[in-house]
Amino acid sequence: MSPQKTESGSGFSFVPGIHKSRFYIYYNIDMKIAIFTDTCYPQINGVVTSTQTLAAKLEDMGHTVLIVGPKMKGAEESTDKIWRFRSVVFPFQKEHRMVSPVSRKLKQFKELNFDVIHVQTPIFLGHLGQYMSWYHRIPLVHTYHTFWAEYLHYFPVLPKRLRVHADMLVLSRNFCNRCQHVIVPSSQMKDKLLEYEISTPMSVIPTGVEIYKSEIDEIKKEKFRKQYKITKDHKTCIFVGRLGLEKNIYFLLDSFKMVLEKINDVKLLIIGDGPEKDLMKKYAEKTGISNNIIFTGYMDHQDVFTAYASVDVITFPSKTETQGLSLLEGLSLGKPAVCINAMGVKDIIKNEKGGYLTQDNVIDYSRKVILLLQDPEIYQQKSMEARGTAELFSADSMAEKTLEVYKKAIALRKEGNTIRKLSLSGFFKGPFAKFFISRSKYEDID
Repeated sequence: MSPQKTESGSGFSFVPGIHKSRFYIYYNIDMKIAIFTDTCYPQINGVVTSTQTLAAKLEDMGHTVLIVGPKMKGAEESTDKIWRFRSVVFPFQKEHRMVSPVSRKLKQFKELNFDVIHVQTPIFLGHLGQYMSWYHRIPLVHTYHTFWAEYLHYFPVLPKRLRVHADMLVLSRNFCNRCQHVIVPSSQMKDKLLEYEISTPMSVIPTGVEIYKSEIDEIKKEKFRKQYKITKDHKTCIFVGRLGLEKNIYFLLDSFKMVLEKINDVKLLIIGDGPEKDLMKKYAEKTGISNNIIFTGYMDHQDVFTAYASVDVITFPSKTETQGLSLLEGLSLGKPAVCINAMGVKDIIKNEKGGYLTQDNVIDYSRKVILLLQDPEIYQQKSMEARGTAELFSADSMAEKTLEVYKKAIALRKEGNTIRKLSLSGFFKGPFAKFFISRSKYEDID
């Protein structure tokens, strides 16, 4: 039981079923936070980086964090800081996993007395996190990282006409409306979710980035450029991200062709991997620009920072970002960016501080890239602005804001704001509960 203010506002009463420790957050006592995610290290993507950064900062602040994620090749075994659940490769997109939400570890969950559950993905473990919130009466927060409508083409078994509705109803509206609070990385994403009739309270909190206080070692940069045969005479652009249709990289290749018509000694590094990689290579060959493009594949996160430090301009053409975490990482190293004026990046390159926001056409985009590469004075100004822009999104500041959201979620839960019964119909009842929690025949499953 936990204390709660009476209607008169004086004194406290006790409400059955809500754990006592959740009262003390108002006095800044350390919290216990369970983070559920369908993607985590050694996978490489923005959600993984966001989750790791938040967990590390919360622990630095003295809080206890448990990550519940997928088991996979190359991952460490389960510890007291991360529980790994069995998973298999997603058949239509092999870099992602389908995670079994069944584990004997779930029998330990209640005794750990978590103050809040924070769900990062609305898929297998995301729904498990929602169930554990409902079952144990723990406040629930969800970060809406991904604009799912732009990714449903990876589900070919789902008819095209149903994909938008699947996003709106299953992955967005229903899921978010079961939470006490939803975090979105940008104001544009908040506006989109309001169109989906999501009534849960929302806060705009971008993913925090580690700000480099000193320059990357010159020896590291020289070694990197030598590895990819980039000379001192070469101008360089960079894209970092997943190589999928939603990232708009074919647009970037078309724009880069126009850049080459003006500057013939420029190179474009494309860092990352994904289902479109081979087709992108063929497209580059077809358009005659392959000799100036370097596909590096995946890189270790620290090597990505070295890559950013070794180039001149960030080219970030995606129109589907909820934020643009890799963009912020590049800006933190003083690299100006050229972006399309679209969702997510609008909140970063405000008033074109640190780069340019262009129209959605290759002519406008390529002109801004050329301007940064050819005008040293403008480049220097945008470079200085880029560092200042990134500092507004420091990981420490974003973690503090996330803690404030946890407090709001706890307050709502104590006031009786629970998962809507309509959403529970057929999902959190009967066989589902037995399957996830109760049946002893699953006790031998990791």
